[in-house]
Amino acid sequence: MWHILKLRLGKPFTKGEHRPHSEDQLWEALSEEWEAIDQGTMDRLIDSMLSRLADAIKAEGSHTKW
Repeated sequence: MWHILKLRLGKPFTKGEHRPHSEDQLWEALSEEWEAIDQGTMDRLIDSMLSRLADAIKAEGSHTKW
């Protein structure tokens, strides 16, 4: 989810939209982007957690495809 939020916050801003210039503005932007992530995306990430954990254990602390 953090990767998705980072991508969404890094998208180019259109006319009338400004980058956050304060902590409050950043939290507002994060909240808006969090709410905009569809449930299907969240479900797929949750469903993939067992595979991700198994890969992390198998890699013994090394890198995984995740």
